[in-house]
Amino acid sequence: MKKLLVLTVVFLMLLSFATISAQSPIKVIVDGEQVVFSTVAPFIDENNRTLVPLRAIGEAMGLTVSWDNEQRTAHFTRTYTWENSPLYQDSDGDGENDVYLGIESVSFKINHNIAVYNEEWYGKGTSPGENYCSFGGFGEISMNTAAIIRDSSTYAPIRYLAEAFRYDVGWDNETRTVILNYMYSVYELGIQVEQVAGWQESQGWMFTVGEASDIQSIDILSVAIGKEDSEYSILSEEEQSTIYESGMEFGRYLNGFMVQKELKVNTYHDYKVRFLVTMEDGTQKFGYANIGLYFDGNQGGYL
Repeated sequence: MKKLLVLTVVFLMLLSFATISAQSPIKVIVDGEQVVFSTVAPFIDENNRTLVPLRAIGEAMGLTVSWDNEQRTAHFTRTYTWENSPLYQDSDGDGENDVYLGIESVSFKINHNIAVYNEEWYGKGTSPGENYCSFGGFGEISMNTAAIIRDSSTYAPIRYLAEAFRYDVGWDNETRTVILNYMYSVYELGIQVEQVAGWQESQGWMFTVGEASDIQSIDILSVAIGKEDSEYSILSEEEQSTIYESGMEFGRYLNGFMVQKELKVNTYHDYKVRFLVTMEDGTQKFGYANIGLYFDGNQGGYL
């Protein structure tokens, strides 16, 4: 009887190992298209991070991929023009955007757990490769795993690469699929962000577009203040009427929200909103808005 029990346990253990080894390979989908790998494939490392072959994923994301053999560093770069940049700034404070994000890159050094993000901003009428940038900067991205060489191919953590270039990262455990969806900025989508409440205890914004826009609707997915998710409420029809009856001219209303946040005087706060856009043809896009608010004690709003 004991011998039979031991054999049964051993059989179950072998069956378990066989099941694990027979797991389907990891797939990667970028904006609805599955990435095709040739002789290399993604894998999950000991830190539970998905590492991917650099070139295949980078090119699927539309990035330029380069390799510095002397520094053993992989570079991912995207270059923009004034017309297609995802980010703009008003550098002189006159109310008009006059500089744009022209180049951004992320670099992974083999066997290091720090990635480096770099950006360059250019003035309107200038372009990367032809003019010097107006200003730039870089920052470090701390990782709990590192880029490595495996089977003569360079691998890097997919999440850090994707999020640096504003991709939403999802994981389907059932199909073992990494899902990357590009997050469009409000500039790329032609959406206006209008502040409707700026009180010490509560703040609110709404999203509008021009009548010619082909955006049908927006569903707000999350609101974060700093790095913390925040509770929020969607503007009611009564609140919308109050705003539009104020006498100010606004575009076509898409959606809006309020948050209850106690602000201290002379403090700066970052609000990040993630949303899903539905176009008139039924297609959908993920989007985001980064909203900065400096509260100097002055309060006001339509609500």
